[in-house]
Amino acid sequence: MTEVLRGAGLAFLLRGVGAGLAFLLNVVIGRMLGAEGAGLYFLALSVVSIGAVITKLGLDNTLLRFVASGASTGDWNRVTGVFRLGTRLAGGASLTGGVAVFAAAPLMARHIFGEPALSGPLRAISLGIFTFAMMMLLAECLKGLKRIRNSMLVSGVLYPVIALALIWPLVTLFGPTGAALAYVLGTGGAAAIGWWMWRANTRAHAAPKPAFDRATLWQSARPLWAMEIINRAILPWAPLFLLGIWGTPADAGVFGAATRVSMLVTFFLVAVNTVIAPKFAELHATGEIAMIGRLARRFALMITLAASPLFLVLIFAGDWVMGLFGPDFVRGGTALAILALGQAVNTMTGSVGYLLMMTGHERDIRNASIVAFILMAGCAVLLIPGYGLIGAAIASAVAIASTNIWASFVVFRELKIIVIPFLPGGIK
Repeated sequence: MTEVLRGAGLAFLLRGVGAGLAFLLNVVIGRMLGAEGAGLYFLALSVVSIGAVITKLGLDNTLLRFVASGASTGDWNRVTGVFRLGTRLAGGASLTGGVAVFAAAPLMARHIFGEPALSGPLRAISLGIFTFAMMMLLAECLKGLKRIRNSMLVSGVLYPVIALALIWPLVTLFGPTGAALAYVLGTGGAAAIGWWMWRANTRAHAAPKPAFDRATLWQSARPLWAMEIINRAILPWAPLFLLGIWGTPADAGVFGAATRVSMLVTFFLVAVNTVIAPKFAELHATGEIAMIGRLARRFALMITLAASPLFLVLIFAGDWVMGLFGPDFVRGGTALAILALGQAVNTMTGSVGYLLMMTGHERDIRNASIVAFILMAGCAVLLIPGYGLIGAAIASAVAIASTNIWASFVVFRELKIIVIPFLPGGIK
């Protein structure tokens, strides 16, 4: 508890700075571009985010798991070997994905979204598939080394700092395309610094024969890949993607802004996950399942209580919060409240996803994601064509809540751990 709390305190600070900067960046984009221009940017971002998740091949959590377990036992051949193999595979795949999106951008803009103006931002942001994928992989590897500060800087602080420094001149010159360029330069700069941090933290541990078995890597990554595609590509981005097809760019802009704001509810959860995920892997390696349960429950309670004031603001003052982006965004207040409800369930279930992944239950979290996908797809098809912005918010909230509720059930079934602290037997 002491180790996790110490790390979580630093993570809260850095995550708070990063969340504030990211919120400010989105406000600047909304105010400079308006709802329609922001909609073009968020639609381009949805394509790149989906592409990055697919081309990471599910390797981010796999790298975290094996780097953490190898570093805890001093097996630096294993650490260096899995890092080299994983980053090379994902790097090649993400570069290929970026080139494909660049080439197909005009066709996607015209025939999928019916917005020819989307072609420029989509081409400009296409390289972001590679830069974002590498940024996140490096952050997870640094987390596995317990370099929490470095991991948080790479994944949450450096990108918005760099993008904010560039956003005004680039948007002034190029409009939504400029915002896309700021994203690529921000994530690329963060990835480059992350690479330097990794080298600095592993240089002292020379590995004479760095190697890792490809079959072992893929055995862990394969179910996580399917889970990642569903959880981090389809579930969070499909409602925005479909709203861009069935709605207007302005609808997409309002919904994209509301989605970014609703994620503030999980601020404390993300900060704790940065520290607690490698600790789960370490405790599982030593067979301390009871300690895993105590950590999971206690921190689920802590982050729920800490996030409650913010949750209430987003529910009851959503119109005012959305108005910070500009007058065109005020109508997104109800959608923001719905999205915040889904994120509240995510917060109350705590680090349940990482608990399953770090204890070898990758297939179970994949199955939870499949259940959520089916529910989300049904809600999206039924609600978005008729209810637009509200329908997309409901589909997104159902996806987030169902994933975590199902995963919590699986944790109880497989590990006999109750992660939700408010249930009978949960607070221990």
